[in-house]
Amino acid sequence: MHYLRIAAVAMACTFAVGCSHFAGRRPLIGYTDKDHPHADTALVVCAEQEQYICGITGVNQVATWEKYNGGKTPWVRVLPGKQVIKLTLSNSHQLNRQQVTIDNVQAGHVYRIDVGFNGALLTGSYKDLGQMDSYTIHMPQFPFRPKAITASF
Repeated sequence: MHYLRIAAVAMACTFAVGCSHFAGRRPLIGYTDKDHPHADTALVVCAEQEQYICGITGVNQVATWEKYNGGKTPWVRVLPGKQVIKLTLSNSHQLNRQQVTIDNVQAGHVYRIDVGFNGALLTGSYKDLGQMDSYTIHMPQFPFRPKAITASF
């Protein structure tokens, strides 16, 4: 019986690691029209910061919670116009949920969410990185090196 428990734990660990490797391979869709052309969208991405974790949990009323990595969705596609981005921000001591409003999202642009600490709470702000043909993020794959993943417009 003891070997069955060991096998079950080993399978659970393998499943968890496997799921984390599949999460975030493509930007999630932050709108309801799944057939909308990618050329007419923008990307909202969490900055790659060592001391903070950023997850995009929703865009307007569309949930972007990714079950495979515990809700730490690193990037989403959004439509042009006003977008309300819901975030989960954390570090080793705090967890904060907030939202950032981007008033004039433009197609082909990349908007980076930066996490900061104001002395009491974790805060999120965005920066328009401008128009780009593609954008690359580096997905952690513990214990392996991060993998570069690129999304194009």
